[in-house]
Amino acid sequence: MFTACGSSPKPEAEHEEEALARTEFTDRLENFFEYEPLKAGKPSQFLIHLTDLSDGTPVEKAEVTLITRIKGGSEVMQTKARVGKVTGIYVADVAISDSGIYDIEFLIKNAKLDERLALTDFKVE
Repeated sequence: MFTACGSSPKPEAEHEEEALARTEFTDRLENFFEYEPLKAGKPSQFLIHLTDLSDGTPVEKAEVTLITRIKGGSEVMQTKARVGKVTGIYVADVAISDSGIYDIEFLIKNAKLDERLALTDFKVE
C-alpha cells in the first residue's frame, strides 16, 4: 500500500460574496462605486470612482463623506472616505449596526465641485 506525500486536502475557502456596483450622476459628476454586500455590524468597503463630467477628468483632492440614514428617517452615521492610491478613487469603510433598508448620501467637495448625491435602497442584512 502506498501513501501520498504532502499535506492533507485543504477545506474550501469560505465563499466570498461578489461586490455590488452602481453608477449615479449629477449634472457635474459621475459616481461609479463598488461595495461589499452590507451586513449588520460588519464593515463594508466602498470603492468610489469620481469623474468630473465638465472635462472628463478624475476628481482630485476632494472631501468625500457618506451620510447614512435609516430609510425615510434620521441620520445614523457619517463616514469620511480616504483618498485612494489612484487619482479620482476614494475608499470608505461603512459599518451599519442594524439590518434594514438605508439611504446613503454622498457629499463630494473640492476646489471645483460641491455635489450631493442622495441614493436610496441599500439593504443591510
